[in-house]
Amino acid sequence: MEWLIGVPVVALLLLCPLMMVGMIVGGWIFGRKAMGHGGHGMMMCHPTGHGSDESAAPTIAELRAERERLDEIIARADRDGVAR
Repeated sequence: MEWLIGVPVVALLLLCPLMMVGMIVGGWIFGRKAMGHGGHGMMMCHPTGHGSDESAAPTIAELRAERERLDEIIARADRDGVAR
């Protein structure tokens, strides 16, 4: 009858991983349904998501302006003989 003590331990060791896998699979399935058409559903429809070029245009312009500014600073440093 001492082996009955191990039954709850074995049940927990088997039950916990199965519950975790079930929750992951359930979350994946029901999460995709909640988002609409799956994957990045809401992000693609959102104006600032991956599918929008409007939000990227000012960022690219800002990066180009910053690069030009840095190029001028580097050229000035090279002219003045400052070591990098």
